[in-house]
Amino acid sequence: MSNNKKDEALKLAKTTSIELLEEKKSLHEILQSCKTICKYLGISDKNAWIDLELNGYLVGYKTRDQLYDNLPSYRKTKWLFYDVYGNLAPLPQDILELFGKSVIYQPVSEIENNNHLIIGGQYLEKFNEFITKHGMDHASKNLKIHEAHIPNNELKKVIEGIKTRIQEFLDNLILILE
Repeated sequence: MSNNKKDEALKLAKTTSIELLEEKKSLHEILQSCKTICKYLGISDKNAWIDLELNGYLVGYKTRDQLYDNLPSYRKTKWLFYDVYGNLAPLPQDILELFGKSVIYQPVSEIENNNHLIIGGQYLEKFNEFITKHGMDHASKNLKIHEAHIPNNELKKVIEGIKTRIQEFLDNLILILE
């Protein structure tokens, strides 16, 4: 690798680190810069997480369990379930353990542009069928979930986790290149 490429990579890494701290660019743009740094250094194949953050994690895994097992910890959270009246639904612990785990697999740009993620439709139809069949008591068997949310504060934790990962990546590169 030429010194020119290393110098360009170092300069871009330092600039990107400052941009990350100043929050003047989106994380999507910051990750694009990280991808460019990797190209300069010929290490793109060693940093697949950048593409996963940019494109979302669904591309790499065939099942929800594989996705959950391979997802970075900062992308794991819990759903909150609501009934048709918008009230928080009190689900039994065993049902929460089965269905309450959330995987935030969306691309970083989608996470940055949402205050909260909502799930409905087909997933909740299957969820409600399961509760009706396997609920522990009369109340839980008759409970119907209307919506599931990942609240804003949980999404902020995901964003902070991505920022931390990027900062660690940039700090390591700068240390190696200086």
